[in-house]
Order: sequence, then structure tokens, then C-alpha cells
Amino acid sequence: MKEIVKQLFVELLINIVLIVGIYFLWNWLITDIFLARNISIIESWGLRTLIQFFIFNYNHGKNK
Repeated sequence: MKEIVKQLFVELLINIVLIVGIYFLWNWLITDIFLARNISIIESWGLRTLIQFFIFNYNHGKNK
């Protein structure tokens, strides 16, 4: 049980770091380079989810 809680905590921490990283990089670089609008933390979570979905599907579709 302790191992599962530890793994969930580590996964949550990694996701939070990735989401905040995407948020700051998007608002710092993409808004200046492509004149895009700023995004919120929730939108950066959605962007991370889409990226994970596409990478997961690409890797598993390649093995078949």
C-alpha cells in the first residue's frame, strides 16, 4: 500500500512539473514567436494530455 501511494505521489509531482513547465514555456516563447495568446494552467494540462495521447498512439501504432 505504501509503495502505491509513493508511486502515485511521484506521478503527480512529475505531472505538476510538466504542466507548469508547459505553462511558462508557452507563455514565454510561443506568444512572442507566433503571436499566440497566453494560456491558463488548465489549458496547459489539456495540452499535456493531448501530447501524451498522440505520443502514446504513435508509439503503439508503430509496433503493429
